[in-house]
Amino acid sequence: MKTTSITTTLVLVTSLAISAPALAGDGFYISGGINNTTQENNQSRNTGSNQPNVGASGGASGTVVDKDTGIGFVVGAGYKYRFSQDMFASVEAFYSTESAETTTLNNVRSNNIELNATYGADVRFGTDVTDKVAIYGLVGATAHDLDSNLSYTFAPPLDFVSGQVWGFTYGGGVGINLTEKLSTFGEFRLANDLNLDTPVDQGGIQTQEDLNYTTLRTGFRFSF
Repeated sequence: MKTTSITTTLVLVTSLAISAPALAGDGFYISGGINNTTQENNQSRNTGSNQPNVGASGGASGTVVDKDTGIGFVVGAGYKYRFSQDMFASVEAFYSTESAETTTLNNVRSNNIELNATYGADVRFGTDVTDKVAIYGLVGATAHDLDSNLSYTFAPPLDFVSGQVWGFTYGGGVGINLTEKLSTFGEFRLANDLNLDTPVDQGGIQTQEDLNYTTLRTGFRFSF
């Protein structure tokens, strides 16, 4: 009799688990939205040298800064897992177009850096504040696709660098459930102290390019 009761209970629990609707946003999802990314370039260039073509070896250093903010579009795909009634985690891969562009002028050396795109992966950990609202933190790795045009003020572009600079990303956000499948979100993202390697210039001087990124992202997520 006891065995029969246990079996009946297991069948009922299993049936309820199968028939119960998933919590909003759980499982696989796709996302889309808008990026607002600010690129800050801090350029340092040592202009002192004992000999003209040997390179910097002491002397004055110049540091200049330029900032620019551009709009882009982002798409992503991920999976959200709820490990308690209120706590959840998700993993998401994304790709975003970008349009921020900075130009620095240090002595006679100019550098124009264009941010073309970003892509990478994030891990989010969050909690439900109410049935509709959730907050979360995020960490991830982001690649920044860059073009760099270096020149002198008295000459056309002399060096061109194109490549990806990877950086650690961290931030947080808020999600709001609109329906069982659809939610909207807003988040901030930071990536600091990224170094772009550029060629030694004609005078043998190495310029240091340090990049910082601040991104505000908003959009929608649709779960399956």
